[in-house]
Amino acid sequence: MKGRGREAFSRFRPVLRFVEKLLGLVPRPLQKWMWTLSDLLPDLPGTALRYCLLRKLAHRCGDNVLIGRAVELRYPERMSIGSNVSIHKQCYVDAYGGLTIEDEVSIAHQSSIVSFQHTWSDESLTIRDNPVTGAAISIGRDVWIGCGCRILAGASIGSRSIVAAGAVVTKSVPAGTLAAGVPARVVKTISRAEQVHPVAAAAAE
Repeated sequence: MKGRGREAFSRFRPVLRFVEKLLGLVPRPLQKWMWTLSDLLPDLPGTALRYCLLRKLAHRCGDNVLIGRAVELRYPERMSIGSNVSIHKQCYVDAYGGLTIEDEVSIAHQSSIVSFQHTWSDESLTIRDNPVTGAAISIGRDVWIGCGCRILAGASIGSRSIVAAGAVVTKSVPAGTLAAGVPARVVKTISRAEQVHPVAAAAAE
C-alpha cells in the first residue's frame, strides 16, 4: 500500500476513532474475546478492529499500528507502542514485566517477546510452579526484527538496529548495529550516526 498504510490510515482516521469510542463501551473481557474473533475477519476489517482494540487495551498506542492475524498479546495494559509499528502474524508478545516499542518498528512473523523469566530456587515446588519475575523490554526507534526471533526479559534494542532472523536477544543490542545468532551478538555496524556517545551528543547541542 502506498506510504505503507499511512495514507490509508489518515483517510480512515475519523472512522477508526469512532470505532474506538464505541469499543470504550465494551467490557474489557469482551474486548479480549473480540481480539480473538478478529482473526476470522477479512484482512482490512480485521486489521482495523485489532488496531482499535489495541488502542483500548494497551497502556499507550500510537497511530498507524498494524497487528497481523494470530498475534497473541499478554498483559497489553503494560505495553507502550509508538506510531508506524507493525507486528506480523503469529507473534507472541507478553508484557508481564513491561514493554516499550518506539516508532517505526517492524517485527516479522513468528517472533516472541517475553518480559518474564521462571525462577527455580524453591526446591519444594516444581520448576513450573516456582514464581516468575518480570524485567522490562525496550525496543528503540527504527528497529527491524526478523522472523522467528526471541526477545527475552530485560533485553533492550537500540534505535536503527536490525535483529537477524532466528536470533535470541538476551541483553542489550547497541544502536546502529545488526545482531544475529543464539545468543544474539553484534556482527555489523549499520549506522555510525546512531552510535554517538551521549556525553559527546550533549556537548554538541
